Amino acid sequence: MSQNCEEKFVNTQMWSLFRKKFKSETTEASYWSDIREFCRITGKEFTESDSSDVRKYYNRMNDQVRDGRLSRITLTKKFRELHSYASFLMEQGEYLEEREHDYFYPYLKTMTKESALAGAVPVEEMDALLKAASDDRMVYTILTLMYRAGMTSTEIIGISGEDDFIEYDDGVYATISGREEPCYIPDDAWIILKEYMDQRLVCDTLFYNRSGRPLNTMYISRMMKKYCSLAGIRNYSAQAVRNSCAFNMFAYGASDGQTARQMGRTEQQIRRYRGSLYRENLQKQASALVKIHIEKP
Repeated sequence: MSQNCEEKFVNTQMWSLFRKKFKSETTEASYWSDIREFCRITGKEFTESDSSDVRKYYNRMNDQVRDGRLSRITLTKKFRELHSYASFLMEQGEYLEEREHDYFYPYLKTMTKESALAGAVPVEEMDALLKAASDDRMVYTILTLMYRAGMTSTEIIGISGEDDFIEYDDGVYATISGREEPCYIPDDAWIILKEYMDQRLVCDTLFYNRSGRPLNTMYISRMMKKYCSLAGIRNYSAQAVRNSCAFNMFAYGASDGQTARQMGRTEQQIRRYRGSLYRENLQKQASALVKIHIEKP
């Protein structure tokens, strides 16, 4: 890739090493464009930038987000690329040797959380949605599992029955297909779920339609539209309700790792449970941080 007038901003030797990691010319071009943009705005070589330069760049980009000229996703992409390049330079001993993290990292950490929480349902509107669904025990239970346990609509409609839930000394867990770790069910959600299971019909799946057949994602989508309308709130998706679980956990101090495990978004397993106790259960600890509880309808 041509370096031309940008050579004064970027160490061409380091860039030549860094660019070898890319398999796609499109990806390489994206990184190169964003690195040049950063250097152009700061007016400095990349390796000479400091926290004030990164703040200046962030403020400039954030202004574009507020003006609608740049999406939040694109801003996150830019900082992810700049963080990646800065980390590479640190590994090579070319950048910020005295620091553990580069200056882009704190911004990126916040953006990653914001991206994960996009579309979360405000607490007062979630309360209105639950109130609207209080006359339908199945719908109320489904919303509860999304909101408090962070389960997806696909995971919920795939639950076979009571046998998919295991009660240990420290709480109840759901075995979910595709997850490496069982999903912790908070106590308030378990109370609601148990009452639903006590009165449901015996069918092939835990949740079913009027014909006793398994639900599908289209059913969940129509369900959300119906009850959002009844609640008098905007039309939220099932994903937005699930996102709210992560939002609440972050709001009350849960770590990225704790939240990821509850949401089933990590491939790294925590300690396996032995006997009837799930040792050092970070999921339950994280859920206990949240002060929001759902009452029975």
